[in-house]
Amino acid sequence: MWPAPFYAIIYLVQDAILNVFKKRFFLSMIDAKPDQVVSILAAARRCYLANGISATGMKDVAASADLARSTLYRYFPGRDDLLVATIMEEMIELNDCIRKRLARYPHPADQVVEGLLVAIKEIPRRPLLHAVFASGGDSRARRVIWSSGAIVSFGEELMDHVIQPARDADLLQDAVRPEILIEWVYRLLLSFLTLPSNWVKSDVQLRTTLHALLVPVLLK
Repeated sequence: MWPAPFYAIIYLVQDAILNVFKKRFFLSMIDAKPDQVVSILAAARRCYLANGISATGMKDVAASADLARSTLYRYFPGRDDLLVATIMEEMIELNDCIRKRLARYPHPADQVVEGLLVAIKEIPRRPLLHAVFASGGDSRARRVIWSSGAIVSFGEELMDHVIQPARDADLLQDAVRPEILIEWVYRLLLSFLTLPSNWVKSDVQLRTTLHALLVPVLLK
């Protein structure tokens, strides 16, 4: 039903991992050493939340995971790769949450609006996603996630089950490429997360605003 745009935003965020060291590589890495990878990602999350993303180094994560740094670098060549992979885990959980919430909305326009509403509410409730996307700090982390191509790929995968039917029904806007729509919606999400509106205060107001201004941009 509607384009990759929207939930990519929220989503906040999947190819972060995909483009930093390619999705297939990452998945094969997990398959090869699942316990160590899970341990590393959990340690990274702990360190990010305890020390801040910018202040967390590879040696901190290695120590928290009780692994040698050489083992950590075997899976994650650099700190940005590790950050992207950790955020990916958070985004997958958010992805699942959004899909469950949207199951009750069959119409593409409602999916667009309600999905963005869920993202605006859920991201601040998730400490690591809040640190990256909804706080004034860690702007570098946002740039790392965006430059990795995470938003676009995450959106394409997340919305695959909706995009094709919308295309078949000729509901998608085709004036611009899907990845551009994704970026635009992502920026819209960030604006709501980091700079709340002076005028749109309630869910009802925001829902009405999105139906009036966002839906026409994404859907015909």
